[in-house]
Amino acid sequence: MNLVTVKKYLGFDDRWLLAIGMPLVTIIISIMIFGMNVFHVDARPCIGITFIYVIIYWFVFRHLFIDYHRKFDDYKFGKNRLVYITTRMILVYLIVKFGVGFTIGYLFPKSKIYYETYQVAPFAGEVSEIIMIALIFFIYEGMFYFNKSKTIEIEKNKLEKITAEQKLNTLKNQVNPHFLFNSLNTLVTIIPEDEDQAIKFVHELSKTYRTILEVRDEKLISIKKEMEALHSYIYLLKTRFQGKIHIINSIPDSCLNEFILPISLQILIENAVKHNIVSKSKPLKIDLLVEDDYLIVKNNLQKKDQAFVSTKVGLTNIRSRYKFMTDKDVVVKETETEFIVKLPIINNANA
Repeated sequence: MNLVTVKKYLGFDDRWLLAIGMPLVTIIISIMIFGMNVFHVDARPCIGITFIYVIIYWFVFRHLFIDYHRKFDDYKFGKNRLVYITTRMILVYLIVKFGVGFTIGYLFPKSKIYYETYQVAPFAGEVSEIIMIALIFFIYEGMFYFNKSKTIEIEKNKLEKITAEQKLNTLKNQVNPHFLFNSLNTLVTIIPEDEDQAIKFVHELSKTYRTILEVRDEKLISIKKEMEALHSYIYLLKTRFQGKIHIINSIPDSCLNEFILPISLQILIENAVKHNIVSKSKPLKIDLLVEDDYLIVKNNLQKKDQAFVSTKVGLTNIRSRYKFMTDKDVVVKETETEFIVKLPIINNANA
């Protein structure tokens, strides 16, 4: 039976187990049956006889386990599986025991200590054989379920990662049209009043969308590049709200070569604008700063009286995406006066 088939149905390459397990089990079973006398010169053939038993039992039951997993290739252990493997193990045990026992008796008729031991302890062989079979079964089943669970966990993580990426891409597609709609409304009001400003507004809007298209498929982006992209976005917001919004950047230059999730700052700032009052009497203040390896986006809390309940899709997707980039969680905190989001800063772009 080829190695690919063995790994597929046993869940691992068992060559190392065969090389180590069979001699070790042979010694253990020999001591169980014959005691420490098995190491005497005249008793050493007993080890050879036991080794033959171990080899035959091991390979026969190994083949049985492969057929068993070929028939039941799922992960659940139910009644049908239990009946199937139990009945076949008993049947195979009886066939091997009497078949091998007859052969051993024929090949080694003069193994005096072997048969004297059975006369003193007639059930020693049966007990040791059952223990050996149980040991082989639990080793193989334990390894199978251990490796199967690891494979399922890996596949689950891959699926979650793909789902998180799909959600984030969906979020980007949702945010962009919404932001474009507001920007075009702003542009309509600017054109009649200031043609030069309108041209600059279109230029910054173009830069914002060009950057979004460039980084939308990136897993991570440097803070420097994110801030460059955010510069045009902030200009559009300030033009739109005319002194009603203040964005203060206190991110130190020493952190600019670190990494965060692309477009995450734009999403968080847009959320702040969406859910808070932005007016001359109540200007929205947003702070960008770094503390303890976290990039913090903080705004004063002045919630709108919204007819709808926030789904927090943006934060949920950012959290899901960060889950696969770092062990640190995205921290979200709301006080009576502030709403704070802390994004973990990632040192390695290949995280």
